[in-house]
Amino acid sequence: MPAKGIAMESSRCLTYDQCEIRAGAARRGGRRRPRPGALYQPHAVVCRRDAGGRHEAHLLDPKHPVFRDDADATRVSIALAKRFIDSTLAGLCIPMPAG
Repeated sequence: MPAKGIAMESSRCLTYDQCEIRAGAARRGGRRRPRPGALYQPHAVVCRRDAGGRHEAHLLDPKHPVFRDDADATRVSIALAKRFIDSTLAGLCIPMPAG
């Protein structure tokens, strides 16, 4: 779930190194309708399974706080999730079930 005051604008699901990534752009201010000049923050959720069960990590990128385009924010959130998987979860994941 995005941080308080942020509404998810767009999202994309993919699998990377046996982990599920839900990457997206969160619109600041929590408004339902887009407005001109809206700012988007990269947001990613990494889902993984290990011997302890299913785990989720919610990631926000402090170095790239906002973008004017939701596609740019989504690309950064995918890169953030892949970096997290490569550096933190290497070798810890077991395959997610299909479906």
